[in-house]
Amino acid sequence: MNKTRVIAGGLVALFVFSGVGVEKPQEAFCAESDSVRWTIGTDARTLGFVDKRSGINYAALQKSLPVASLKSVGRTLPSNRATAENGHLRLGFVDSDATVDLNLTGTGDGLSVEVLSVRGENVEACTFVQVPLTLKGTEGEPFAACALALNLQTQVRRLPQATDFLEASCYRRFGFTGAKVALIGCPSAKLRGALQEAVNAAPELPHSPIGGPSALDADINRGSYLFAPVSEKTVDDWIRLAQNLGFTQIDFDGMSRYGDAEPYPALYPNGRAGLKAAVAKVHAAGLKAGLHSYSFFIDKRCPWVTPVPDKRLGSDAVFTLAQTLDEKNETVVVSEPVTNLSAVTGFFVRNSATLRVDDELIVYAATAKARY
Repeated sequence: MNKTRVIAGGLVALFVFSGVGVEKPQEAFCAESDSVRWTIGTDARTLGFVDKRSGINYAALQKSLPVASLKSVGRTLPSNRATAENGHLRLGFVDSDATVDLNLTGTGDGLSVEVLSVRGENVEACTFVQVPLTLKGTEGEPFAACALALNLQTQVRRLPQATDFLEASCYRRFGFTGAKVALIGCPSAKLRGALQEAVNAAPELPHSPIGGPSALDADINRGSYLFAPVSEKTVDDWIRLAQNLGFTQIDFDGMSRYGDAEPYPALYPNGRAGLKAAVAKVHAAGLKAGLHSYSFFIDKRCPWVTPVPDKRLGSDAVFTLAQTLDEKNETVVVSEPVTNLSAVTGFFVRNSATLRVDDELIVYAATAKARY
């Protein structure tokens, strides 16, 4: 092996011109299924994501990333050491005594990765899978991989389809322990079937024979739907229109209150009984009936908000009252900055412009920084 030592300013640099003798990380942990093998080195980076059928390693070693990372008080701590502990994978992190324990098991055409514990001070978030791949996630590749969140504690940012990067995260506010992801790795032609198996085997995921990886098998997904403000009075007209235009489904849009889906009295004077009768007419005509629930909206008139707001209603921030507040006040003064607050609302805006003080809701029209 050829080596050259260069001495400059008291610093010594060693240049290696041959791969011979370069120390490589040792294997710390290996998990495999029928189709894929994931190997992790002692440096807590991926050594291999191997198609067992062909022997090809699809791990992008030139883009090697730490298997995991933690977010703590504004800092990101990458994993830098990995060991096997009682059959589990234990990860350590840079400049920290924090640890993450993972259980990795093979499941058919993929791997299951479950968070057993996250230990460390002020850890807010944990990305427990990071695997860059040489795959492009495009049609025609012989092998496909993707990550599928197996419960609500787990966030996978990418759609459950062939991809070039596997990633999964969990958060303290939802609970670290129990977060779980399936890492699918199989021949491309088997990917949808592998996803179906993973979904059906996950008790915390919704199982639908017409949705998710089963959507292509359902005839109902091969038609078109018509958005319509259907009412007891107009349902027959909408049915005729849908049939004349070739629609196979009528989507009942804007006919009920967001939140509890209570039908509007002006459209359904007979309430839910009138709605059921309208849906029955749609079905009798050979059409499907659908409903957009818009579950991210809650009407302030629904019982979860009025007369007493439910304690489980979501909130984006917490403020401290800086002045006494009574029914005569037109301004709410708080101690913290209101920089991230906005009075803008709308269909595509996740904002209610509403403050909650004990059991009272206050809708605000504007925000401003105090002037002294």
